[in-house]
Amino acid sequence: HSALKLVARSKGVDLTDSAVSVEVGIGLDDSDGGFGLTVAIEAEMPGINEALALELVELAHQTCPYSKATMGNIKVTLTVTSE
Repeated sequence: HSALKLVARSKGVDLTDSAVSVEVGIGLDDSDGGFGLTVAIEAEMPGINEALALELVELAHQTCPYSKATMGNIKVTLTVTSE
């Protein structure tokens, strides 16, 4: 959530009422037939139009230390709830 707030602040967007939830799962890894992790990240940003909300989430995903550490290793799905 800190990465999202940082990105929003740099764009002049107030995310006071925002929330981020994360769900982690385990399933088959198509690349090697073994098991792998999946992560679903949902960002709730009331009052922010959907296009801007999606842009902020994608930028935050590139900035977030967790996302940077796991990029390419874990399948991540980003979802935005806004307006």
